[in-house]
Amino acid sequence: MLEKYHSHHTLLGMSKNNVSVWYDATSSHAATHLRDTPGLTELVIEITQGLTLTDNYYQLHTDMGRVVGPSDLVPTESSDEIVYAKRLNRDTYTVFNKSKSPQPSSLVTTAYQRHNDNTYELISAWIGPSDSPSLPGTERETPGSKEFWTKHALAWGTQDIQPDSLTTRCPW
Repeated sequence: MLEKYHSHHTLLGMSKNNVSVWYDATSSHAATHLRDTPGLTELVIEITQGLTLTDNYYQLHTDMGRVVGPSDLVPTESSDEIVYAKRLNRDTYTVFNKSKSPQPSSLVTTAYQRHNDNTYELISAWIGPSDSPSLPGTERETPGSKEFWTKHALAWGTQDIQPDSLTTRCPW
């Protein structure tokens, strides 16, 4: 089912209403998550096949009805070891918690963007809830982003980072 669209886009599949869904297999947020998370590609394909895509943008969380893997989103406490780093294919810092482990989850979050040719691109996908605001410094930052991300982080060690970006100083 995976076909080449052009040099770095890969076809994930078709939606319920027969719309093509692609992703940038080299430099997108989706690419890093699909690479870092075993089984996520198959889950995204399963979700995509059940969607009727008509709007310009979607960010959905789907309860798969079974545990599908670990969610990296964890709460933070003052005693936790916190670090900041830029993940691969990103320009902004993410907060990581070295003291907590990922937790089992039945939720998968997917984000899709419609293109002018009426195809969709999978922008990102991850195991876990979608109720967290975007990170500070991103184009989708919200007024609540900084407050949320001072109380939550991603579990350390599950995602590739840009090694020269690692710091203990909050960049926000």
